[in-house]
Amino acid sequence: MNIQHIITASIPNVGLKHLLSNYLNWAGVGFISAILAGVLDQHADVPYAANYISAVNEAIGFKFWLLLVAIGTLLLCLCGPIFYLAHQHGQLLHLSIKLRRFIYMFFLVAFDEGGLMLGILTANLIYASERAALLVTKSFLFSDVGFFTILLLGLLNAVLWWVGESLYDSNNANYSGIVRLLLDSPSKYLLPGYCVFSGLALYLIVGQH
Repeated sequence: MNIQHIITASIPNVGLKHLLSNYLNWAGVGFISAILAGVLDQHADVPYAANYISAVNEAIGFKFWLLLVAIGTLLLCLCGPIFYLAHQHGQLLHLSIKLRRFIYMFFLVAFDEGGLMLGILTANLIYASERAALLVTKSFLFSDVGFFTILLLGLLNAVLWWVGESLYDSNNANYSGIVRLLLDSPSKYLLPGYCVFSGLALYLIVGQH
């Protein structure tokens, strides 16, 4: 199995166009809303931009995005053995489908929230009032937001889409991409990899003080 085959096999069935279209949708909403709110703020007595940024961050702040990522990752680690049994031996298949769909929703919502954040951050990088920029910094826990910060967040958010869409295909309730690739791997490689990944995830998420 060469590198090109691995890369191709790791892509979810929905395809990369699905990732691009969803990014354009969610980031576009955040971007356009932040830009228009900034324009309105300059031409009205009521600070629409400050109200918009403050209100939207109550629902889609960086901490909430991290919470969704943490819960989704922990559930994925805990349910990994069930997915393996369902794939290799056909046991617990119905439970596996239900769990995969449930975990998929955490990754899906986290990706959508991340897309909105990216749109807002990009808008404030290009054009923002001083007050709106201050609220973004306080709400997203970022200071001096620049291109590379937005790029890193975008890459991490794309990983959420990659794992989520591989875990559960909403069209046929099946799995594909990286999840299928891992479940098809020999157990002598899969088991140590699963233990290392799960141990590291538990340490980073649960072991925080």
